[in-house]
Amino acid sequence: MISWDKVAEQSQLYVADDLRKAGYRLVMEQVIYGTDARSRGAYEILTKYLASYRELLANLGMAVIHNPHMSYIVAVPNQYIAEKMRLGETRLALVLRRLYDDKMYATEIVAGEAHVTVHDLEAAYKDLMGKELPENAALRDLLAALKRYGLVRLEEAHDEQPFTVVVRPGIVDVLGETALLQLAAHAPNTSHDDEDE
Repeated sequence: MISWDKVAEQSQLYVADDLRKAGYRLVMEQVIYGTDARSRGAYEILTKYLASYRELLANLGMAVIHNPHMSYIVAVPNQYIAEKMRLGETRLALVLRRLYDDKMYATEIVAGEAHVTVHDLEAAYKDLMGKELPENAALRDLLAALKRYGLVRLEEAHDEQPFTVVVRPGIVDVLGETALLQLAAHAPNTSHDDEDE
């Protein structure tokens, strides 16, 4: 078992509580970005002691993924212990992941982030989910939940849009290929043409 007191003694830069707090933040926020001013200290601690955090969180059923190119660390719970997202959050996250992939393919990613207008989100949500995007207050609640998971942040818009959704690069690991395949396996078949075959 890892002793943060011993690690802190060897470090001389951090006290044991700094190490505990960084790990706690990773578990609670799921994604820690080194580019965020309020997360920079935790990110530095996590990267310095990455092997220790991987060992510790593996015992809790979580994989720790470090993306040094995009400066983030993500804790991904395995499918058996993961807290389930609410249906509305899942739908919105899947649409945002698709928009992120589309922007990546179109080389419209800036510093690892995809900027999505509410208008584009509304169109994609209707196209992919077959239903209207939730109203403004409900949408903000869903986005606040996704922000807690480290998937998005909001920016004030510079036009008639109420805000811009910034899809963070951690969405690729939180909603990785395995998660997308698992969701696809449980998705209802909406194609009636397939029933005739």
